[in-house]
Amino acid sequence: MKKIILMGIFAMTVVFAFAQTSNRTSAFNYLKKGKLDKAVEYIEPTTTHEKTMNEAKTWFFRGNIYLAIAQSQNPDYVKLSDKPLEVAIDSYKKAMSLPDANDYKLEIIQQMDFIANTTYNQGIEAYKNNNYKVAAEAFLRTSELKEMFFGADTNALINAAVAANQANEPKMARQIYEKLLKENGPSAAVYASYPATLLQCGDTTAALDAAAKGRSLYPDNFQVLIAETNVFLSTKKIDKAMANLQSAVQKDPNNVTILFAIGAQYDQMGNVEEAEKSYTKVLAIDPNHFDAVYNLGALFVNKAASLMADANKLPLDKVKEFEAFKTQADSYLEKALPYLEKAHTISPNDRSTILTLKEIYARKSMFDKVKEMDALINK
Repeated sequence: MKKIILMGIFAMTVVFAFAQTSNRTSAFNYLKKGKLDKAVEYIEPTTTHEKTMNEAKTWFFRGNIYLAIAQSQNPDYVKLSDKPLEVAIDSYKKAMSLPDANDYKLEIIQQMDFIANTTYNQGIEAYKNNNYKVAAEAFLRTSELKEMFFGADTNALINAAVAANQANEPKMARQIYEKLLKENGPSAAVYASYPATLLQCGDTTAALDAAAKGRSLYPDNFQVLIAETNVFLSTKKIDKAMANLQSAVQKDPNNVTILFAIGAQYDQMGNVEEAEKSYTKVLAIDPNHFDAVYNLGALFVNKAASLMADANKLPLDKVKEFEAFKTQADSYLEKALPYLEKAHTISPNDRSTILTLKEIYARKSMFDKVKEMDALINK
């Protein structure tokens, strides 16, 4: 009697195990027919039964089902999973960890590569829409997926770091750059951005070290040169920054960004002649470069103000000397006016330009123009 009972229990176990393999086959067939709700219903029990849960086929089928859900436009299927791509990825990873994984390895690699490319495109779209943190996470996921079979994706990691910086996540970007340097070794692309990230992290020493390292490895790379220059500018190493800027402009003499930066540095140093030369070079290339036009006007206004400050320090009996200073100051205001008027034309709502123009018009007794500027200020 006991023998019969035991045989009965064994028969039930075999039937139930067979049911699980049957469920798996049904899930596969429902997937082929596009009935994803039924495919999920039949595949899930097979992931927890001891007969099927340790077979790669189970997890491979499950990965395919959830990948199909991720691609579906059918709202009834979309709601089957909050994160179908993640479920698909986890399923494929599980399949690859099992003894019979080789039976499905090639197909899993193809599916994972497809998911990685999909994720990369999601990162690009997120970046275009200014969702920088989402973009960074998508690019990171792409690299992780590629790394499983093909090695780390350098482009995806660099994009992730750039997006992280844009998202104001410098610590995240720093970790990515350090991963790149550790696993892939140095590259010009990394050293063109890494020093700025270190500055954002507040690590000035590391930024200077990284900039120097980049320049030693890639002395002729223009972007690495600019990265070091920006570090010098941020750390007030003006002489070194100017040397780099002069070197950069020799490599790219028509680069208005560099020419403007040179002008701005001379401007800060109080070297009016050299600043004027640089700003004028910018305008020869780009006549509507607002910052160069405005800065030229402001340069002359500031020079006029400096002269008047010197004039006002004179004793009251130094009338001739005072008039000489005033005449010179007025000449600088005359030079400033056309540039500031052009800046106003380029950017009519720029408040700094309007206020400066109002001051010059008042000095020149151009009261109609003063009223015009007042109207814009009070708009």
